[in-house]
Amino acid sequence: MKIFQGNKEGALARFRVMANIAGVMSLLLWLIYLPIKLTATNDNVPTIIRLIAVVHGFAYMVYLLVTFNYCFAVRKPLKTAFFYMLAGTFPVASFIADRRAVADFSALNQK
Repeated sequence: MKIFQGNKEGALARFRVMANIAGVMSLLLWLIYLPIKLTATNDNVPTIIRLIAVVHGFAYMVYLLVTFNYCFAVRKPLKTAFFYMLAGTFPVASFIADRRAVADFSALNQK
């Protein structure tokens, strides 16, 4: 398919952007949304706080697509792709996945 034949640098850049967005949204979800949601009485949660969960869900879906695109472009094994995708579910793991992807990509280009 021609859609997946983009350049590797562009796939890495998209992955890095979405990894950081997913990481920030995950931190907001875990540190702001969940404590307010769990301590609110009668589900009286402001709409702006509820939007954190919606935006996080949307950002995670885009993160999954971009991660698949990156792993396909640089020919990562399926196991590695799975762990990169799973990294978007934990608050700090996507930042770690971003750094690991950059290190792996630079090592791949030095060969």
